[in-house]
Amino acid sequence: MMIADPNDLFPLLITPRLHLRPLQLADTAFVLRHFSDPVVTAHLLDAPPLADVTEAQALIQFYLNGVGQLHNRWVIVRRSDQQPLGTCGFHKWDRRNQRVEIGYDLSVPFWGQGYMSEALRAVLHHGFIHLAVHRIEALVYVANARSCRLLQALGFQQEGRLRDYYCRDGTFYDHYHFALLEGDWVVR
Repeated sequence: MMIADPNDLFPLLITPRLHLRPLQLADTAFVLRHFSDPVVTAHLLDAPPLADVTEAQALIQFYLNGVGQLHNRWVIVRRSDQQPLGTCGFHKWDRRNQRVEIGYDLSVPFWGQGYMSEALRAVLHHGFIHLAVHRIEALVYVANARSCRLLQALGFQQEGRLRDYYCRDGTFYDHYHFALLEGDWVVR
């Protein structure tokens, strides 16, 4: 993995097949299409699917105007054709306790091709090495078996089940809580 600017907290990350670049307003059409797809958002229960361009722009602005740089979002772009595939990033960064939560999503045509595994390896490396976090956490809807398997393959341990953790449209959803400690991180 290469980092374009190691002095930037959330720089361009480069892997063999991917660029992970910071989200920008030029990504509005992709963000709207991606986060309004009912299959993509079926397991993203912390927010409703996007409904229009204004909501997509507001989401992007949230990441662009991060107070204290406590969160970010990279767009996962395939290097061969510059196709955006999904997003990933950190949020809820607690610098004092050296922990952060990771989030990620991938457009359906790109599932099962190893893109997210490749992207998350770069993001985890960046978190542990360049951001000096000690603990990276993930919350996963219990029905999202693919995501659970991905995290376990990356070395995350399931630490518990958060009952009725998110509510969408009047229905509550349980989530698994996963974590990976710096000492457990092995580049896989």
